[in-house]
Amino acid sequence: MECRDLFDLENDATFQQLNQQVNSFNTLKILKLENYEIRHSNILAWLLNPKENHSLRDYFLRKLIEHLILIDENSNNSQYKTVGEILDHSLMDSHVYREVKTNKNRFIDLLIVNQQLKSIFLIENKFYSTESKNQLDDYLDFIQHTFEDFTIIPIYLTLDGEDPSNQQYFILTYERIESILHTILMLYKDQLSDNVYKFIEDYDLILKEKFYPNQDQILQAIDIYRNHKPTIDALFEETSILNKQLQFESGYQFEFMMKYKNTINYIFKHGQNILSYSFEQFIKQQFDKEVLYNAHPTVPNLLPPEWHSISKIQLREPNYWLGKGLIVWFEQTNDSRLRLIAEVGPMEYASRLSLLEQLEKIGISFKENSKSKKARFTRFFSQKIDVNKWDDMVELTQAMADLYNSPEFTLLRKQVTAILNNENPVKEQTTIPAENSSLNETKIQVQNAFKKWLESKNILENHYRVSSRNLSFKIPLFDEFKEKLGETREKWWWDNGPLLFWMNINADSLFFTLEIGPVEADKRVMLMENIKEKGIKFSKKGLTPEAKYNRIHSETISIEGLKDSELMNAFDSLYDNKDLQKILEKLQMIYDETVSKLE
Repeated sequence: MECRDLFDLENDATFQQLNQQVNSFNTLKILKLENYEIRHSNILAWLLNPKENHSLRDYFLRKLIEHLILIDENSNNSQYKTVGEILDHSLMDSHVYREVKTNKNRFIDLLIVNQQLKSIFLIENKFYSTESKNQLDDYLDFIQHTFEDFTIIPIYLTLDGEDPSNQQYFILTYERIESILHTILMLYKDQLSDNVYKFIEDYDLILKEKFYPNQDQILQAIDIYRNHKPTIDALFEETSILNKQLQFESGYQFEFMMKYKNTINYIFKHGQNILSYSFEQFIKQQFDKEVLYNAHPTVPNLLPPEWHSISKIQLREPNYWLGKGLIVWFEQTNDSRLRLIAEVGPMEYASRLSLLEQLEKIGISFKENSKSKKARFTRFFSQKIDVNKWDDMVELTQAMADLYNSPEFTLLRKQVTAILNNENPVKEQTTIPAENSSLNETKIQVQNAFKKWLESKNILENHYRVSSRNLSFKIPLFDEFKEKLGETREKWWWDNGPLLFWMNINADSLFFTLEIGPVEADKRVMLMENIKEKGIKFSKKGLTPEAKYNRIHSETISIEGLKDSELMNAFDSLYDNKDLQKILEKLQMIYDETVSKLE
């Protein structure tokens, strides 16, 4: 890397603009709040307390309760109507408590008590960590016995709406919290002090970056990475160990890295544009004729060739996607899965209404306002698939093909084609020929057995991924490490956490591994030194700041000719391995003795 390369990058106007945006001042980022559950709980306690100095009174608390009602998954909760009735009263006499100790020496994150209404909201907050065994049951049991004549509303707050083990809990997401904050910033700007407004704005920005990454910034990062790839790659490797040891260097390159470290990391993380490249490969493999598409970096999209007759219907908004009344796109979901979406756009009203009514006849339901003249966009299909490795173009390309050629979407494509051609749409389920499937019979059998095995171990759906070539999962201990050590510096599998179990599916065997990923170099070296002290073996390179990945356990097991029950036993054999269980015990000790004490 020459100084000329650094001059070229520093004088790139897009780089300087992105640098200003990435490094904009945010008090909470300076305090490194974003990855620590306890600090999120402290902020929520402040916002939820009607008597605090934010001047919002009971607005935030009231809106949080309203969102419990708005979440569809909560409609079957036995206390759904009770929550609505609580909103008929003032909540100003509510008191908020943090870290309430139970009779089993556990601590409830947030407790909101209203003596006048005889009501209690119990909130268990999980930002990265997951619930421990019987944790939700214990909390609810303790509060029910402590407040026998109170109405108790338990809430499970997570990043992505994870289902609680106890079905009495209402589901709540941080995406909903961000929505409330956004509303406050719009409605209360003149009523709040400058300091309070700025604090809420900073917190909203942290959550917004988690759920709604700035698309313009990502496009800038992609553009910069494309134009300066060798320089960015070299700088990223250098900055990974920068300031991890006491060192002072002179020269332009050192000063450049010190000045632009955060921006370099951002460009490397977001600029590689793998979704777009994978989509282009999918287009080449899927179609042998011309197809209308746009390999957009975050939402690559296309018009299925068989829907081309939609072109005869006029659009009310000619700039809609590809300029046609229908669109299909792929996107990464908040829980790191790949989703395919099909949508009806802002077509001429009579034709739009007719298409929606025809779709209703084949069993697709819409909200009534979707058929109003003002309606513009109506999604009529959505399907997700697991992706294990988001840095693997082959896997992403295959995932797109699996979604596009799924029995459900294949049938829908045929049905929509028939509607557009004024024919009667088929209603029976189509069968995909075996030779077109991306997975052979053995892999499907292994995948199904893996899911059953995880269910038997009470491992939740959000804690594992099943794809065409790999299986992976995490346990609660790994989330505890993640909360303290943070996410990996670069994309690693789907969870971006410090530890993960993963397996390669081969024709006659499974290769099973417990691996440590590329967390920040100083934290990684500290972890590896502790692992070495406990007698866990790994490659010597794992102790160097430059190291990224280390396997601390691996095993290969034959699965040739195994039936479902035998595959379940094979997974048991891999996980219950005595050496692996000793490693997990030592990791728990490392967490308790060292990692848990990190700030």
